[in-house]
Amino acid sequence: MTKAELVEQVADAIGPGVTKRDCASVVNGFLNAVKLALVHGDSIELRGFGTFKVRAQKARMARNPRTGEPVQVPARSVPAFKPSKLLRDRVGNGPPPPPEPVFSPHYADPAFVSFPAPGPGAGTRSADGTTPRDGSSPRRADPFADELLP
Repeated sequence: MTKAELVEQVADAIGPGVTKRDCASVVNGFLNAVKLALVHGDSIELRGFGTFKVRAQKARMARNPRTGEPVQVPARSVPAFKPSKLLRDRVGNGPPPPPEPVFSPHYADPAFVSFPAPGPGAGTRSADGTTPRDGSSPRRADPFADELLP
């Protein structure tokens, strides 16, 4: 999901009283507040969602993939997100099942469920290689029709 899609979803959730421009300002303000807090080394806890915090990575030895020689990687701080238990459980169980279809009288109508019985000569080809569908509109000729017919 992109930031624009997030802004659109927030605008839809709030309703017609707020414009997308206002929602974009709120989303940008939230993201800037998270960035600023992380730059200062603070953590942000959103109950039911998770915690944004800064983690320290120790210095370590790594290898240059081209030459294979050891390289010292210095210690550094990296932003991290730890999801809440509620979020982990929701994501772990997957999306909720789709809702049951609403009964429509069209489902019981045989015209929507069954197909008409084929008429006389159904499945046969005419002299020009077309197969008539329901008698009114012929399909284009099959270029390989001669290969398939005995």
